[in-house]
Amino acid sequence: MNDDLLIQRLLDGTLTTAEHMELNQRLRDDADLRGHLREIAEQAVTMGDMARQRETGPPAASPRLPAKRSASTSWLALSASIALLAASGWLWMARRDAPVLTLIDSSGTVVWNHGGEMRVNVSAGEKLPEGTLETLGETTSAQLQFADGTLLSLTGESELSFSEERQKLLVLRKGSLSAQVEPQPNGHPMLVRTPSAEAEVIGTTFNLSARPDDTLLKVDEGLVKLKRLADGTSIDVPAQSCAVASLNSSLKLNPAVTPEPLTRWRFDFSSTVPPQIWRGIWHDTPEGGRILASPYVAQKTKDGAVVSHFGVSVRTSYLSPPLALAVTEKSIIRYRLRQDDIAPLQLMLLTNQPAGGFGGNFECKIGRDELRPDADGWCDVEIPISRFQAVDHRPHLRLRHPSPVGNIVTSFLLSSFKRDTGLTVAHFELSTLP
Repeated sequence: MNDDLLIQRLLDGTLTTAEHMELNQRLRDDADLRGHLREIAEQAVTMGDMARQRETGPPAASPRLPAKRSASTSWLALSASIALLAASGWLWMARRDAPVLTLIDSSGTVVWNHGGEMRVNVSAGEKLPEGTLETLGETTSAQLQFADGTLLSLTGESELSFSEERQKLLVLRKGSLSAQVEPQPNGHPMLVRTPSAEAEVIGTTFNLSARPDDTLLKVDEGLVKLKRLADGTSIDVPAQSCAVASLNSSLKLNPAVTPEPLTRWRFDFSSTVPPQIWRGIWHDTPEGGRILASPYVAQKTKDGAVVSHFGVSVRTSYLSPPLALAVTEKSIIRYRLRQDDIAPLQLMLLTNQPAGGFGGNFECKIGRDELRPDADGWCDVEIPISRFQAVDHRPHLRLRHPSPVGNIVTSFLLSSFKRDTGLTVAHFELSTLP
């Protein structure tokens, strides 16, 4: 791929990890390419000044846009893309080896990379310089800490770039982030950017999800300023409130009171199309809609081999409006499902604590003897919450997260192991025992 196309895809946020590494190498080897990208970054600073001066004074002179960019690209989209690039640590600047984050704990495969260097299966206790952290697989999680005590939690398939010089800069390209932020220095708030929004944080507890077309912010404590990148509109989101910043600037950007978590809820795939980001492939049939399990990365082995499962997920935070589901001691989970090849299944609950932060991952294994298909091959399965055990067997984590009871479930993930059994789901239900 040529250099111009690599830079174009970098600004558009569509580079793969391998292409990032290729571009980083070219930037190290080619002084002219570094100069061209430096020019773009300097113009991004100028455009940011223009935006501020629109509110406080006469506008600055318009900068000359690089010739290699399309004239139809708006200055706001370009500025946002370059800001995302600069904050992600993907510029040509010299490496900074000073630790920024410490990985406190994790489950699944966690990968760190920067400037062509990559560490696979980062382990607890490792101190990481600025770079990009990826959690691979829907069941992976990572808990990280800044030197000032600020805690971050990543869950599911997430990608977070981070740096800390004068202030903390985070770029959440995809996935979900929970944070408990210590009070930040005056004038230097923590900034969290996504492809559609920027959150300015002084010190608070919040959850942020970078979704395909928008960003969902939920504030538990404190106050967060949320800016929509599509038009620069900003709002303050107070405690116990949430807001959605969309790529569509015609939609209202208003905070709303966070609804109370539900303990009863049902999703019928036969009549409702799920969000595309849910795991699974929805298709219509003469009998109604169905969702068929799709492959996902369960983990990576130390030698780099990928272990895949086939699953269907239910993630209510990606609904519009988003919902939160909480489990109690009386909770019961129901599925109507079938398989072409009947085999044991695994149901995982990925959870957060009610006030934010990682709550633990839990699993229940469903044996073949529990799957009793009717004449059409459908099985009705009921799983009480008492059957779920912590996925991580390390004693300190089991003590910290002994049970899902009381937690918010971010994903219900039903899977077959390592092979495609034709798992198909017609409906899901969270209910309570009488």
